[in-house]
Amino acid sequence: MKLLRVLLVVLLVVSPLAFAIGKDTYKEISWDDLMPEGWEPPVPQEQEFFEGESFESGAFEGESFEGQAYDGDLNPIPAQVQEPAPVVKSLDQQKLKIPGYIIPLKFTADSVSEFLLVPYVGACIHVPPPPENQIVYVTLKEPLMTSEFWTPVWVSGVMKAKLSMTEFATAGYHMTDAITEVYEY
Repeated sequence: MKLLRVLLVVLLVVSPLAFAIGKDTYKEISWDDLMPEGWEPPVPQEQEFFEGESFESGAFEGESFEGQAYDGDLNPIPAQVQEPAPVVKSLDQQKLKIPGYIIPLKFTADSVSEFLLVPYVGACIHVPPPPENQIVYVTLKEPLMTSEFWTPVWVSGVMKAKLSMTEFATAGYHMTDAITEVYEY
């Protein structure tokens, strides 16, 4: 009888602990896991911007070419309209962990609360950005106290297969209630 009580007490103590440990486990994934099987990212097409002329020559003084591509005769090239890159629907509502780099969206001088997680340094700042299925919009549970955004981090949270548009790029995924930790090589 005494042994039964001891086992019962041990079971009552260990069960909630085991549940709590399992509750916050995240499946570690890579950036390739965010692309559907068989899907290949499109090859960026090269565009001529200013054949034979340069900004140094003064030929374009007073002109605004921001965000517009031009052919060799300086005729505007229409932007290509592409379907968003496909996402892996089975990742929706999964507790996942993925490494990457921060492109801050909502931040102060010493913290960030929302950001784009990208697979390499400088993605989304350079043109073109990665495909939508290679960008994760992250909303943190608590702001990350940092001003160093070039350091890789692990991000863990609940993934949603959902498009989120930002000024930098469109993300194919959204991770909520996320936490971060330093990525160690």
